[in-house]
Amino acid sequence: MQFVHPSFLWALGLLAIPIIIHLFKFRRFKTVYFSNVAFLKQIQQESTNRNKLKHLLVLASRLLTMLFLILAFAQPYIPAKNKEANSGKKYVSLYVDNSFSMKAMGNKQSLLDEAKLSAKSIAGSYANDDLFQLLTNDFSGKQQRLVNKEELMLMLDEVEISPASRNWNEILKRQKDILSRDNSPNQIAYLISDFQQNMGGITPDSLVKYNLIPLAAKSQANLYIDSCFFYEPVQLLNQKNKLIVRVKNAGEEDAENIRLSLSINGQSKALSNPTVKAGDKVYDTIPFTISQIGWNKTEVKLEDFPITFDDSYFMAFNVMEKLNVLQIKEPGTGNFVDAVFNGQPEFNFSTLNAGNINYAALGKQHLIVLSNLKDMSTGLSEELKKYVNQGGSLLIFPNENATISSYNQFLNSSQIGRFEALQSDNTEVESINLNHKLVKDLFDIVPQNISLPSVKKYYRFVAGAAHPTEDIIRLKNKGMLLLSEVVEQGHIYICTAPLDNKVNEFVVHSTFAPLLYKMAINGAADEAQAHTIGSKDPITLETSTDKKESVLKIKGEKTEFIPEQSNIGSKVLLNPKDNIKTAGFYSVKADEGDEKFIALNYNRAESNMQFEDLDALKAKHPLLNVIGASGHEAAVLSKEVGRGTSLWKLALLFCLVFLAIEIGLLVFWKK
Repeated sequence: MQFVHPSFLWALGLLAIPIIIHLFKFRRFKTVYFSNVAFLKQIQQESTNRNKLKHLLVLASRLLTMLFLILAFAQPYIPAKNKEANSGKKYVSLYVDNSFSMKAMGNKQSLLDEAKLSAKSIAGSYANDDLFQLLTNDFSGKQQRLVNKEELMLMLDEVEISPASRNWNEILKRQKDILSRDNSPNQIAYLISDFQQNMGGITPDSLVKYNLIPLAAKSQANLYIDSCFFYEPVQLLNQKNKLIVRVKNAGEEDAENIRLSLSINGQSKALSNPTVKAGDKVYDTIPFTISQIGWNKTEVKLEDFPITFDDSYFMAFNVMEKLNVLQIKEPGTGNFVDAVFNGQPEFNFSTLNAGNINYAALGKQHLIVLSNLKDMSTGLSEELKKYVNQGGSLLIFPNENATISSYNQFLNSSQIGRFEALQSDNTEVESINLNHKLVKDLFDIVPQNISLPSVKKYYRFVAGAAHPTEDIIRLKNKGMLLLSEVVEQGHIYICTAPLDNKVNEFVVHSTFAPLLYKMAINGAADEAQAHTIGSKDPITLETSTDKKESVLKIKGEKTEFIPEQSNIGSKVLLNPKDNIKTAGFYSVKADEGDEKFIALNYNRAESNMQFEDLDALKAKHPLLNVIGASGHEAAVLSKEVGRGTSLWKLALLFCLVFLAIEIGLLVFWKK
């Protein structure tokens, strides 16, 4: 047995005081004269023996009470078996969770303040020559080195709430990388957190002594906006649109008639008052009308306390005045495509003859339709391939007398299949693929006995192996009338029958016009920007083809930097890394060029108020030291586990037992 504070053992000398008092009775006797004491001799003898026994028992109880009290202050313990490994310089890693959920209130202060206090107390219990690592969710460069106790204290004062969110695998790996540098046996790690369940599981390293310190908030209520999206895939001027907002209630009480507001470009547009039951979510629809061309900045907001980081959701979206549709057709072709787009205010429709093509105009189109071309020139094939690879949408109607080899040359260059011989048998349509993205929202209610078209002439199509072919309209003989292929960033749609109602009833069917509308909309760049801070996914923006080499800058109210960027076709991929810390709107612009906007939101992983409590952590990690305390008490408990089996509580218990025995002897043993 050893002692944490052996200097208290000097107090054992005080045990002599009750002994001295017992041996030397400092009581003055008074003589009382009796005429005859013969009858008192026997009583006096019996009383003296009983008093001696009582005094000896009281003395023993008093001595044992003082003994165990002194031992409790000296804190005895049985050393751990690996005591030799615990000696020498120690390497200590302190993880302080500074995620948004740590803003919740604990007993008297925020959980983050409690975590910092615990870290300071723990560090203060170690020797001055021990080395420390402070680790937070920021994963900053200065947290990748060991520091002394004084520098650690200064670093703890600087810890603030961070938008970064980490899982336990990332955290433990960072701790292990630092602690294992000198191959010391004294590797100690502390995890001070609210232990949200979304942080994943803890897989400890056998060489590191882990101490888990869970902190619990008084209230775990949180109401937040989880995500937003537009009902319409493309936003157009004067369009009546709807914003779908998903609100979640992570608390234990229902939230009734919450105030949900929508503002666009700083102007309030609409209000809503949904009710969200405890632990549930609702989808609320906020209608609005788009009234401004170009980039619009949208913010959806609700009111909640005390966790407020997830009460706003930011979106930036680009509004186009019209969608550009170009038809390239053979002279003498019918006006079926013209009838679909002409006169529609949402579309800017134009037609070129096959012999008079302006290749420069192709890149600006959202949909290009090839109507009954007899053959595809090499130049047109190359330009169309480039157009599709950069995100364009192409619809092909082959001519009844087409030079199939020219079509197949284009199709083979994109590795999407080939046309075979023209079929002249009369065939009806068997089915429409209701799961295809062009069709799935085409019908509010799918008709039971829908009238389907038939074809008299069509080309058999053999799909390629490089890209998956998805049928949209299938014939009864298992052939395909309308199909789609995804090529690079774009789409190719193929109708295997000519654009002629005499041989192809599809061109006059009720589904013809809406399917072409959807193809044009699908070809429009969806530039609604709503990203998550800290996400590893790149931010994708459209870029003009003549300014691909321009260096883009991201600028906010308090920051400006050049992100990592790479060009892929007509798009540029941006990676801001850890340069953005605050949610909101940021502009993206080169020295010369159009200004675009992106919206960054805080990670909603921190919004889920589900935590691992003390009992759950002990059950999941029986071999780890789980400490149900914070501050100085956490430091004391953690040090005790490192020393071995502590006995001071047992000593204090014995002290109270013998004190009770002494009181019982004095009260109940009468003379």
